[in-house]
Amino acid sequence: MSLEAVAQRAWTPRTPADRLLRAALVPAAVAYGAATALRNRLYDGGWLLARRVPARVVSIGNIAVGGTGKTPAALWLAERLAARGWRPAIVARGYRKRRPGVVVVGVDGTPLVAPADGGDEAVMLARRFRGPVVTGERRAEAAALACARFGVDVVVLDDGFQHRGLARDIDLVLLGPEATGSWPLPAGPLRESPDALARARALLAIDGAPRPPVGLPVFGAQLRPTALVVAQDGAWHEEPLAGLAGVEVAAVAGIARPERFVATLEALGARVRTLLRFPDHHEYREADAVRIATAGGLTVTTEKDLVKLVEFASLGALRAVRMALEVERGEALLDLVTDPSVDLERD
Repeated sequence: MSLEAVAQRAWTPRTPADRLLRAALVPAAVAYGAATALRNRLYDGGWLLARRVPARVVSIGNIAVGGTGKTPAALWLAERLAARGWRPAIVARGYRKRRPGVVVVGVDGTPLVAPADGGDEAVMLARRFRGPVVTGERRAEAAALACARFGVDVVVLDDGFQHRGLARDIDLVLLGPEATGSWPLPAGPLRESPDALARARALLAIDGAPRPPVGLPVFGAQLRPTALVVAQDGAWHEEPLAGLAGVEVAAVAGIARPERFVATLEALGARVRTLLRFPDHHEYREADAVRIATAGGLTVTTEKDLVKLVEFASLGALRAVRMALEVERGEALLDLVTDPSVDLERD
């Protein structure tokens, strides 16, 4: 059983064995929660210092692990800031990238490195965003390079709420389906206590997520499929979503919550005959490609997976569903991000 499967059993226990598993993880969760709270107090009290860069820094994050929509939110924000005349860069960790240190993943909508070197989500962003995308374990170093090399005036920090080593001007925190009463890691999905939301400037409630009473501006947002994507002759092309209606498909997903992907396909009219589930950020091998190629029917994956699967010649007919974030009162959110004097009504 994979670590993901073990975690899901503990986080959403359905049997006595699952509840026993979670109980066994509670002491570690209590220790993790205490360590996280102490670290935050050290930053809040100035005992640990955050590095500043010569640009406005806006962090996109959440308090729980899993796919809440942080990367689409970072892309939405960077594109809207660019449309307003700002010069944004997207900075991320580059989860599971092999190349250490700071990596310029892409510029001008063109990836410069493979997913193994820059991170799969970062390469996906580099294909869709016209500005620089930079990754690094130390986000402050990555942001400093983006400022020095590309002259950016705003840094959008993807999944940066817990990365306090880089000083930020605004934290936007996404609210997903996780319950505020969940346990911290490893007994539950929480990276931090819900009390940490007090550090945020505003909240993004994704797909109708419950809104906690924390006295912050809350913006609704929805993740929507916008197109099918196919890789041909080194370029990515969009196709209409209507091509899925009534079609039998094999779904391929190496993401945190593949059941959401299946639900999206079914909502588009596809008949999902099988789900090939892989761990989040999976590094695909030739054996995986053979399994996918022989699944039968139209094979559809996520865009994050496509950046890795496109390397296999046997998967030339593979399609991916492109997702985008729609933000309610988006212009008001941009006003808040760009002008610290804006005072919006708090929920």
